[in-house]
Amino acid sequence: MGAIIGMTILKRNIIFILAAIITGLISILFGIGVVRASALFAHLTTGHEWLAFALCPVGFALIVLLTRRVFPGAQGSGIPQAMAGLNMQDHNNVDQVLSLRIAIGKFLLTLMGFAVGASIGKEGPTVQIGCAVMNLCGRIGMERTHALQRLLILAGGAAGITCAFNAPVAGVVFAIEEMARSFDDRQVRSIIFAACASGVTLLLVLGYHPYFGASPAQLPLSPIWLLVPLCAVLGGLAGGLFARILIAPARVMPRLINQLAQNQPIAFAALCGLGLAILGFLSHGQIFDASYGEARAALTSGTLPPLDFAPLKFTATLLSYLSGIPGGIFAPSLAIGVGEGTMFSYLVPGVPVAAFAMIGMAGYFAGVVQAPLTATVIVIEMTSDPAMTVPVGIAAILGTLSSRLICKQPVYHAMAQQFLRVIEPKPSPQSAEDAI
Repeated sequence: MGAIIGMTILKRNIIFILAAIITGLISILFGIGVVRASALFAHLTTGHEWLAFALCPVGFALIVLLTRRVFPGAQGSGIPQAMAGLNMQDHNNVDQVLSLRIAIGKFLLTLMGFAVGASIGKEGPTVQIGCAVMNLCGRIGMERTHALQRLLILAGGAAGITCAFNAPVAGVVFAIEEMARSFDDRQVRSIIFAACASGVTLLLVLGYHPYFGASPAQLPLSPIWLLVPLCAVLGGLAGGLFARILIAPARVMPRLINQLAQNQPIAFAALCGLGLAILGFLSHGQIFDASYGEARAALTSGTLPPLDFAPLKFTATLLSYLSGIPGGIFAPSLAIGVGEGTMFSYLVPGVPVAAFAMIGMAGYFAGVVQAPLTATVIVIEMTSDPAMTVPVGIAAILGTLSSRLICKQPVYHAMAQQFLRVIEPKPSPQSAEDAI
């Protein structure tokens, strides 16, 4: 009996490692595609800024059309869908949400989104693709149980974040804190296996490169520390507002816009694309795609983004997500946080740009996801700057607490519950009686 159990565990671990390696290879291809798609949009619009007013509306409309007609279920981030799969009891529903078809659609349509300037990130799609790969590999000669299903999805989520940001520690923490919301020693071993296997794959192919590069930021003890709580709280409140809008957009959009979104989703997507083009024009192109360059410049060289960068990026990301196209909110949220934090360098002389870029990033991102440990680890790991651990950790905690004043539920969990109610609606009491 012991030998059989040992062989089962060994087989499961081999499958996890194999699936994580496949996820790593796909994510490398996906990352290259994202860079080239963003570069294509920049090339087309540089010197021809007016072209964005055609590319964004037409591109958004086409992506939503393909999403609804060819790849239904591929819209949105991908993380809420994966988290909904954790609680699905029917394996067929899990296979539907984490199918090969949706993974392919997520891959292709997200690249299209970057090619038309959408303010989106690659991490949500990478997580859903990683979970789909894990789910497919998990069918190979293994008895399908709910516990194994959860384990596969958690491992896929860890591998996805690891691959998206070249951050294996953040991948593990994200899967435990944000997805599982619990600590199970048996789960953790498999999660670490998956994150390390995908991380080693990236390391062997691409080498070690922190996502934002190595930041030189430091924050010595001085009166400037008094601004850290203020920056964190403002970021958390803004992140909470962003999350609340995503959870229930119908409550904040005018009635006519709501009707257009429900009855004419393709026309609504085109309208969102037009709004994005206007914001791009106002920002001189800085709010398009994930705004990686603007965030990296602030974090590594102390280059200040414009004072209005954060509110413009905030609005651009809302428009991109609400349009119904696939794409994540992780990376744009980090850029918004950088913009919010660097505002203090404009308002108060002597505030270090890179340090407050990190503090703003942690506060705002923690406000969106309400996961302070994930926010702390991901900011430190993506900037390779452990000297900022204490102020970043304080910002993440304060950002989470202030966010809860506006948004009571973490955004991914609220959206996952919405998705779960559609896929696996609970029977009413009357229906249960009829079944008996």
